[in-house]
Amino acid sequence: MKIELNSMIKKLSQLQGQRNLLIEQQKEAQKNSLNFQKTYNNILKARAIVQIVAENTQKQIEYHISNLVTMALASVFPDPYEFKLQFVQRRNKTEADLIFLKNENEITDILESGGGGVADIASLALRIALWSIKKTNPTIMLDEPCKFLHNPIYQEKASELLKEVSDRLGIQMIMVSDQQSLLKSADKVIEIVNINGISIVKDDNSSQNVSRKLLRRRSEKNSRKI
Repeated sequence: MKIELNSMIKKLSQLQGQRNLLIEQQKEAQKNSLNFQKTYNNILKARAIVQIVAENTQKQIEYHISNLVTMALASVFPDPYEFKLQFVQRRNKTEADLIFLKNENEITDILESGGGGVADIASLALRIALWSIKKTNPTIMLDEPCKFLHNPIYQEKASELLKEVSDRLGIQMIMVSDQQSLLKSADKVIEIVNINGISIVKDDNSSQNVSRKLLRRRSEKNSRKI
């Protein structure tokens, strides 16, 4: 009987120890739960702040780019399109829609409705607008930027646009083009001609000398072959 009593006391003591341990673990879990809840609430608040900042930033970018592209189109075309940049949420991602408007009507296909010239000016203005947001090296390389802008009058206006943007933003633009009207506002024009498969930089003072040197090199190569 005495042995059984001692065994029960020992077991009771063990159970009390386990109970005290569980109580401590419960308190620790409740404390962690409160900390996790505070962290979660802080994350929600931070996310709300980030969303507000992101929405304000997107609105500023929308306004900045939309105005710049619309002004570029208005400076070239007499009856211009209005351009609108709009950020939308799709598949849990932010995407940008490029919208053209004519008389408040949305144009679904600008290439079909407005032609390549409108798309060329819009593309050029978008590139400059993006550069103005995150300014890097102030040099922009343009390869036939207005190749679908065939009207010489529009080409001259596009040339004036490029000149004004270059002067105001301090951008050096290096452009390749065979449209003479587009080059009228250029500070410097370097003409390269192809003669018998050889590209020659045309210059009033040096073109003849360059041509002679190239011809001399050709004659030397031919003589070596003989």
